[in-house]
Amino acid sequence: MIVTLPTLGAIRNYFPNARIEVMGYPSLLEIIKGRYYADIVSRFDQADMCHLFMRDATIPAPFMKRLRGMDLIISFVSDKDRIFSGNLDASGAQRIVHHDPFPSDGGCIHVIDHLLKSLKPLGISHVNNIPKLFLRGEDIHFHDNFIKGKTVAPGKMLVAIHPGSGGVQKCWSPEKFAALITWLNKEVGSQIFLISGPADGKIVEGLRAEVKDAFAVVDHLPLSKLAAVLERCDLFIGNDSGITHLAAATGVPTLAIFGPTDPKIWGPRGERVKILYKKAHCSPCSADTRRNCFTQICLESIKIEDVMQELKDTFLRR
Repeated sequence: MIVTLPTLGAIRNYFPNARIEVMGYPSLLEIIKGRYYADIVSRFDQADMCHLFMRDATIPAPFMKRLRGMDLIISFVSDKDRIFSGNLDASGAQRIVHHDPFPSDGGCIHVIDHLLKSLKPLGISHVNNIPKLFLRGEDIHFHDNFIKGKTVAPGKMLVAIHPGSGGVQKCWSPEKFAALITWLNKEVGSQIFLISGPADGKIVEGLRAEVKDAFAVVDHLPLSKLAAVLERCDLFIGNDSGITHLAAATGVPTLAIFGPTDPKIWGPRGERVKILYKKAHCSPCSADTRRNCFTQICLESIKIEDVMQELKDTFLRR
């Protein structure tokens, strides 16, 4: 969702008076609904959608009528067998653009630029390839109250850290994060907010065992609320994850730690983003290779001293 924002922004800019509907998953759509990019959002997992993935499907008449009422549909659906695209083409929508959401294997184009290429057949130009989130008044009210309730000593530097990711193979070690948290508390005098989501419980408990109560946990917030909290922080540190992309899109100074994935393709973009990456002989690697990797040379080569120095050089200058 985050890497698609520049494309959605270009569409909004080109069709300022259009009624734009974005279909996806509810937990992600909340960061764009009524926030410039989308007038309406709808669920991609709704029952009617399953017919588009079935060969020789009979699409329900009400859903077919809805599709035919669209002036333009842009589909970012991976569809190797062409079943989905064929059914969508047969729906009768006035114009349909199909664009694979992932860059081709062996390519070296950033995913944001790849998605922006979907606009070329429409003659839509873009002026920005950096994702940006737009907060509403209710978001700002939430983050003010939330931070007041979590902050132990007002005036400290607020540092958000997300030690997790969509896969453990992309995570810098908890032991190194623990050492970093200790250093930030003692040497920098920071207030640490540890971001935790559904897949991060084990990592958070491990960090709590290492550094006790050296951080406040920001646990399972909806993405729009989490974005508001991140926007209020002075610094964010995280792995290659969706939350790191979210942080970068709020404008908070962001340090992203990359290992097995290619930052030239998947790195977060932002005006104040720094990516720490040490290429190994085997990186970047495929998802299958990552799942069977037990050495993590690419991440192990990034030492705690490397992160400290990067923070000093880039973000902690007085």
